Amino acid sequence: MDDNEKAEILAKKMLKGEVKPHKISEAAGDESIAAAARRKYIEKRYSTRLIHTAITSVDLDDANNRNIENVIGVTQVPVGFAEILVNGEYATKGAKRPVFLATTEGRLVAGVNRGAAAINKSGGATTRILKNGMTRSVLLETKTVTASYAAAQFIKSNSGKALITKAFSENTKYITLQDVEVYNTGRFLFVVYSADTSAAMGMNMLTIASSDATRALIENLAKKGLKLTLLSESGNMCADKKPSMINVIRGRGISIVAEATIPKKILKDCFKADAKKIEELNHAKNYVGSSLAGSIAHNAHVANVLSAIFIAYGQDAAQVVDGVNALDDAKAQKNGDLYISVYIPALEIGTYGGGTRRETQKELLSATGVYGEGDSKGITKMKFAEIIAATVLAGELNLLAAQAGMELSSSHASLKRG
Repeated sequence: MDDNEKAEILAKKMLKGEVKPHKISEAAGDESIAAAARRKYIEKRYSTRLIHTAITSVDLDDANNRNIENVIGVTQVPVGFAEILVNGEYATKGAKRPVFLATTEGRLVAGVNRGAAAINKSGGATTRILKNGMTRSVLLETKTVTASYAAAQFIKSNSGKALITKAFSENTKYITLQDVEVYNTGRFLFVVYSADTSAAMGMNMLTIASSDATRALIENLAKKGLKLTLLSESGNMCADKKPSMINVIRGRGISIVAEATIPKKILKDCFKADAKKIEELNHAKNYVGSSLAGSIAHNAHVANVLSAIFIAYGQDAAQVVDGVNALDDAKAQKNGDLYISVYIPALEIGTYGGGTRRETQKELLSATGVYGEGDSKGITKMKFAEIIAATVLAGELNLLAAQAGMELSSSHASLKRG
């Protein structure tokens, strides 16, 4: 019996209700066969065809339960590229870096390229990482505020910190505890752990380590007659994948700035725009307009560039939510040059683990020179963050300049339609 016949038999069993789709992997013995069986099941049940979904170079056996469940194949997104000159501490000056963007939005890659061209001609984007530390909050419940206060005081004490640090590091060698903060709201106690996760984005590792530390804390305090109940290993004070001011103010993942000064002539040649108009537009649009809308994001379209990069490089796409709360700054110089910068307070990325292991994503990370296997110090992640920030800056520069020059609608009008 060949693989196609085996998939056909399994699909018929699913249609009859004899086996659930998530149980097919075990019956097939091979995830490619299981995926084919699920596709056939969907095709038969819903009278459709899944031809392109089946075409993949992904190792489905490896991806199953690591990156996906109930897998049927892949979805494909076109990938474009730009080249950006970065003057950072990790992505150092001397050569342009390729950056890849996966998107279906026309003119996005073209716009990033135009912004990057202006930055490159101006000597590149300067980047500095201001902070690095992933966070995870744990939610505990006590009977009274007196109990939660006592627990908080212990956590802040030297003996409490020693207990937490020891338990945190017992089952992991890849992340390092940086800090522990405590927030009381009566009977609820939120413990926020911050850690250096080396090359990985690190949420899964951090969740495990913070849970270990919290359980050790609960056991220790129980011996002192203080009862705490673990309500959730994620208490939302992180705050993961949700817009929040705490991540704007305190930072999460990597907090980074990218800046450039664009000479007057380059502004005119590349954009037919002048610095003063860009400065005024940035203020009116990104600050006055955003404030009227109640937005905590003060930028032009950081989400566009971040999401395209996240998809191309196997990042957790939902964490674009945290990264988009970025702040643009634009200032016209007396000589007509433009100073422009973007501050990204919560860039949550990794160069190893998770989706970076998938074939295309790993290939693109390697092409950019930032695949993080074997990187115990997180250098590749820092380098990647600098390249991302510079690329985001290119996107912001281009859009602000295009809007200042009233080119946005004409650019989109030239897109293919239908």
